Amino acid sequence: MTEAMRDELGKYGISKELSQERALLSASAIFSGVSKAGKRPKELGISQMEECNDAEESACSPTSIKHLYMIVDGAFEPALPEFLHHLSLNKKGLPPEILPDLLEQSLTTPELWRSLKENIGKRGEWLIRLNPDWSRLLDEPEEENWEEVHHDLRLRIFRKINQENPEKALNMLKETWRTESMNRRLDFLKVLEKNVSPLSETFLEGLLDDRRKEIRRAAVRLLAKANDTALADRMFDRASNYVTLNRGKVSVNLPDRLEDDMIRDGIDPRVQWFKGGVKAGRLGQILALVHPQRWCKKFGMNAKEVLAVFTKSDWAELMAQAMIEATALHEDPEWTEALLSFRIQNTDERKWQGLNIGRLLEIVTDEAFNRVAVEGMKSTSGLLEENSPITTMLKTCVCHWSDELTVLVVQNLKDWLAGETSRYWNGWHYRTILKKAAYTCNPYLQERLSADWPRDSRIWSSWEREIEEFLSVLYFRRKMIDELRESKAS
Repeated sequence: MTEAMRDELGKYGISKELSQERALLSASAIFSGVSKAGKRPKELGISQMEECNDAEESACSPTSIKHLYMIVDGAFEPALPEFLHHLSLNKKGLPPEILPDLLEQSLTTPELWRSLKENIGKRGEWLIRLNPDWSRLLDEPEEENWEEVHHDLRLRIFRKINQENPEKALNMLKETWRTESMNRRLDFLKVLEKNVSPLSETFLEGLLDDRRKEIRRAAVRLLAKANDTALADRMFDRASNYVTLNRGKVSVNLPDRLEDDMIRDGIDPRVQWFKGGVKAGRLGQILALVHPQRWCKKFGMNAKEVLAVFTKSDWAELMAQAMIEATALHEDPEWTEALLSFRIQNTDERKWQGLNIGRLLEIVTDEAFNRVAVEGMKSTSGLLEENSPITTMLKTCVCHWSDELTVLVVQNLKDWLAGETSRYWNGWHYRTILKKAAYTCNPYLQERLSADWPRDSRIWSSWEREIEEFLSVLYFRRKMIDELRESKAS
């Protein structure tokens, strides 16, 4: 044992006169006790932690807390946005003990954070400031550091400035454009989508000559979507040369060749778009960029009238699909409803079965969705076909269902169950429809929808579980909303 070790042990009262063996045994006995004893924490040199002053905030009731845990634990997970909406509506706060889990989930789920941020209250803000990871959720973009921060925060800064001062935002982007990767350039261009000014139009026109195809395509879509740009005018002029109306009948001519300026404006000469070969593909690309309301103005018709004329032409399928693409790009509500209604009315015609309405379902309003869906249900006799347009709408659209639509769909299922005797698998797609309806229809219809199910049907046992789950979700949502309202009143 070295002299230095003897000196260190001496600090604990172990004599230097002891043999090495006795000294080690004594040290072992002492340090065994020390390891079990409490220790004074180190001084970290920081000020006392700020207390959370949330005394004025009213937490939701124990029953609502129970409902929230049932949602977060997965039993009724899709009900979370609705819970948060009614929580805010009734001026209630989230239980503090669940905030950490929700904040952690928000880091990877932007949709959750958008619903949550209005409900976290003072305690939530206090917690966020204590955790560097969570603090990113409340980061206020600082313009001065925009080139140094991570990309997501740069986008937030750029989006904020573009809303307040488009010219300034555009100049900032121009300064860093050459150093940005292609994917980041595309992200910045997407921000410009909501606000294409004359200044940004000049910038985007320059990008039509970019060496990257992805950048050129993004610039074309932005210029076309703005509708009041030179490119949008050029596209409509071209389309008007190929599509003409004479005595109520449309004539369609296909482009034999593309001029250089058309190729620069994003028309790919090699694309076979939808049906009809390369020439039809060229016209389809042009039409898909034109705002559909331009045709209404040119012909003096509404959307349904223009669509009726287009779909009677020799190139009806091409015109219909082009209008779908143009409507999705420009997010036009009148044309969205007209196209969906047209597709519902022509369910059985083979030539329309290839029309893809999926993009329209992403932009349709609740009101238009319900009008079209009710129209489709009223024109349906018997079981909905699995691949019919109305089934696609009911299964995939996130719109809220009207009471009329809900009753029609449920009654349709009841009627089928009452009359079916063996082929229970024919209605398999109704299971998906029921799951969607459980969170999109009015929960206060629960008692009415619970009645008159054909429980004596031979195939009832094959459907009982799905139907009971549907009704239990409605019951839960109704109780959840009632509790938040009643706790406010009390």
